[in-house]
Amino acid sequence: MTKQQFLRLCGSTATAVLPFWLLDLTLRIATDCGAWYPLYAPAPHLFSLGFGALFTAVCLLPRRRRTGQVLYAFFYALWAIYAMVQYSIWIIFHRFLFLSDFLLAGEGLDFLDYLGQLIDLPFVLVLLLLILWGVMGVRHLPRDLPRRKVCPGLALFFALTQALVPLLYGPVPETEDWDTWQSGAYEYQRFSSSEYDMALTGPYQLVMRDAWLSLRPQADEESLTAKIDDFFAQRPQHEDNAMTGLLAGKNLILIQLESVDDFVLNDENTPTLFRLQQEGISFTEFYTPQYSNGYTFNTEFAAQTGLYPYANGNVAYTLSRSAFPYAMGNLFADYTANSFHKSEANFYNRGSMHQAFGYVQYHSALDYAQDELQAGDDRFLVDCDALYDAMTAQEPFLDFLITYSGHLGYDEVDELTTYALEAFPEYDDPSRPYEINGLFAKARLTDEMVARLLQRLEEDGLLEDTVICVYDDHYAYGLTDREVLEEYSQAAGGRLLERTPCFLWYAGCTPQEVNKTLQTVDLLPTLANLFGLEVPKTMGRDAFDPAYTGYAIFPDGSWLNGTTYVENGEIVWNQGMTQEEIEEMTAYAYRFQEINDAILDTDYYAQP
Repeated sequence: MTKQQFLRLCGSTATAVLPFWLLDLTLRIATDCGAWYPLYAPAPHLFSLGFGALFTAVCLLPRRRRTGQVLYAFFYALWAIYAMVQYSIWIIFHRFLFLSDFLLAGEGLDFLDYLGQLIDLPFVLVLLLLILWGVMGVRHLPRDLPRRKVCPGLALFFALTQALVPLLYGPVPETEDWDTWQSGAYEYQRFSSSEYDMALTGPYQLVMRDAWLSLRPQADEESLTAKIDDFFAQRPQHEDNAMTGLLAGKNLILIQLESVDDFVLNDENTPTLFRLQQEGISFTEFYTPQYSNGYTFNTEFAAQTGLYPYANGNVAYTLSRSAFPYAMGNLFADYTANSFHKSEANFYNRGSMHQAFGYVQYHSALDYAQDELQAGDDRFLVDCDALYDAMTAQEPFLDFLITYSGHLGYDEVDELTTYALEAFPEYDDPSRPYEINGLFAKARLTDEMVARLLQRLEEDGLLEDTVICVYDDHYAYGLTDREVLEEYSQAAGGRLLERTPCFLWYAGCTPQEVNKTLQTVDLLPTLANLFGLEVPKTMGRDAFDPAYTGYAIFPDGSWLNGTTYVENGEIVWNQGMTQEEIEEMTAYAYRFQEINDAILDTDYYAQP
């Protein structure tokens, strides 16, 4: 083969390989992956070129070029759809999906109408570019190549990228210091931040690595258990305090709000909830970090267990047989525990998961309502006598109500939004964005549910002995215009958007504000202390424990407390911590996540 023939061969082969690389580059640029890992870094490019070589090799195997083109179109279309799904998820959540998140496809159906609101000029541009790269690859798939030489060479190039590219990340740090997160090798091994991992590897290797980590043998359970034991041994043990046993023996109703953000909950939109917040114990700096892409179940799991779900996957379908002896329903062992929500029992596998949490039965409003619309109106949970009777039939009771009315979307297409605005026309304010009006009207449905619940409890003589604990599942990410979200929110953007309402109320409560920084996993131990129960060893801490200074830790390693906010290793603001203290807390944030996942990996609480 002459030099000219070799160069022609390389050029024609490259025209088929490059579209897969261009797909990767388009996705990473469109989603600002350069903020996590430099776009010029060679590793993700080499990974994507390697996969492009592998796909091209497969497409060159058939003797007929048309068959190869069909294969090429299939492979490319599959990845183009994957890229657009990831791009859409990034627009909404500013994160990406891991493979296990695709188990939540049922939830994704709720986003189909909402997705139409996301189509703007950048969205169309990305879509057109992906189509362009695919057409270019199909049309220029080489013909008349020496397959026996080219295909093995392409396959060999793919194998070399798999073997050698990880070395470009450098060695894995031997110790977890404050700046360990900056190590590409550490994150490649850990693989728990979807944003970082997409930037680090590109979409093809993201899927490959995620699949391998899901199938590989687990780390030595004995050593992980020792790490967990050591973590809890080093942490200050819980001690009784002034709030211990304050609510012992009372009934408890947990209400997990749907998208009732801090700027939504006020005297105008939610007068009942606002009154309870003002009259009760309000946790003013409460955060709901989102580890899993199933945002509602993420908070549900964290509040019920005192643990966060895996950051790189959903737990609803993987841990339903794990032991959670300290989960809410099991912790309140002498109570009759029931849970209530709109969706079917198989959604998020709630039927099984809630049993694992200790609830006797999960009740779906769809099993009682005439249609979806009626079930989606939170007021039905209380207006339906069968559901209300299940909540209150036997004392003491523990009820877990997961509201639904505030669920996205909030535009003219959404049937429940139209329904809510017709029920509360006072929120149809033309001076505000339509989505804000829809969000406020939907929140009013939830508020009226709470009002009716209080009324029925009082009529039945149960209100005096019942505690209402209210918290939000996540911030109102369903608003498609992020500028509008940040304009209305009291938060300052970034992770601070995840500050959400949390309070508890009971008859005769002395109003109190707790300004300590808290997070979702703190709810379980705080309630355990208030009700005089054993405070379990989970990742959460009792809000009233004097030894707990308070903090919130996010899945990318960012953290904040009452004085300092560190995001992606950078100090956003600091009002009193020394550099050494900041570095210690940053290192602790990563250890916190490591121990959390180790508890899930080892089914720690099932051990004798």
